[in-house]
Amino acid sequence: MAAFTQSQWTKVNGLLAAEGDRFGLPRRRADSVVLASFNIRKLGQKANKSPGAWRFLKTFCERCDLIAVQEVQDNLEGLDHLKGLLGDKYGMAASDITGGIAGERAMVERLAFLFRWDRVERTAVASDITIDRSAVLETLYTERQDFLAAFKDRIEDLKGWQATRDAKLAGWKTKVAAWEAGGAGGKKPKKPTSPKKPPFVLPHFLTFIRTPHCVSFRVKGGAGARPYEFLAVNAHLLYGDKRKQREEREREFFGLLKWLVERARQATRLYHKDMILLGDLNLDFRQVDVRRAAIEDALKALNGGALKGKGRAVVNFPFFDVHPKATKVFRSTARRTETYDQIAVFSHDKRLPRPPGNAKAGTKASGFDYGVFNFSDLFAEALHGKPLLKLTKAQRNSLLEKFEHDVSDHMPIWMRLPKP
Repeated sequence: MAAFTQSQWTKVNGLLAAEGDRFGLPRRRADSVVLASFNIRKLGQKANKSPGAWRFLKTFCERCDLIAVQEVQDNLEGLDHLKGLLGDKYGMAASDITGGIAGERAMVERLAFLFRWDRVERTAVASDITIDRSAVLETLYTERQDFLAAFKDRIEDLKGWQATRDAKLAGWKTKVAAWEAGGAGGKKPKKPTSPKKPPFVLPHFLTFIRTPHCVSFRVKGGAGARPYEFLAVNAHLLYGDKRKQREEREREFFGLLKWLVERARQATRLYHKDMILLGDLNLDFRQVDVRRAAIEDALKALNGGALKGKGRAVVNFPFFDVHPKATKVFRSTARRTETYDQIAVFSHDKRLPRPPGNAKAGTKASGFDYGVFNFSDLFAEALHGKPLLKLTKAQRNSLLEKFEHDVSDHMPIWMRLPKP
């Protein structure tokens, strides 16, 4: 596994200690709380990450009071280790596996929360978000012509995939036969890897690739103050083939959004009226600002549409807006290209941030704020003296190779709330 050397970590940690604010590392403050979302790549066995990476992950997490973690593996050793580094003042809640079937080989994952006991406490609700079987069957029936066409396309795609696979194997067997006939000189031809199976693209949303996980929390207030109480929704939505499944990815996002909006409209039945979504939503905005603007407009229209009226929740996706101290929308992938990760608030509590407040984010030390911990630029400046995107392609690729697996290929995002 590629990783930084100890001397490189010394440079990184030195720059972080001196200028952490500049890279978006949130400060810990007594009069505010920090909520975060962090896709920590393949957080499984402890040995999958270097000691330097574990210390670095701890440095960020200990600045936060609640962290939603995605890409936790079935093996909880790594998450347990991170919690152990944070100490007894942190608690943990994790889902069971999703994204596959138990007992079958699949890239199953868990979704988890880490939270600081003295500032945040768990309350009574813990659940997954699932789509009822009757709704799935109704969609399959109503849209049966589209699904029939999709199944037919799937048959043809698999025929083409199998033909390519068989041709590669036949070519390899011919080479092996020639190699054996030649007296076994040189190395035996290497067996080719099987071509990647084409994705099965669904024409309509049915259910989630990984079921989002929900846990209710209470942020403790000062003496006599009313606490923040909310359902935290941790989601890792469909990634898939960006070219073929772009529309399917958006449909899954809007499927989750529909669930959140409907629950927000049913506030009298909720255990806590407010909801906060934290996760990797895999919305593909790379070089497509028109698409980002269209989705942003659809989200903002909710407050005058589906969520219009007295007593309705207000929805706020601050990471769709340009932060007052930034020049463009934050990018959350380590390569600085995508805005996959999001935090959104569905609030009845007027103390929670609403869209007009985004323009004033960060203007008060302990007031509402949001940001990205830009460790890509931190690493690049510590080791090369330049931000990531100013490096040569060779320098950039070499640097990314050392931390995209060891730390993560996503950078954490965070939101600060004044302490109630």
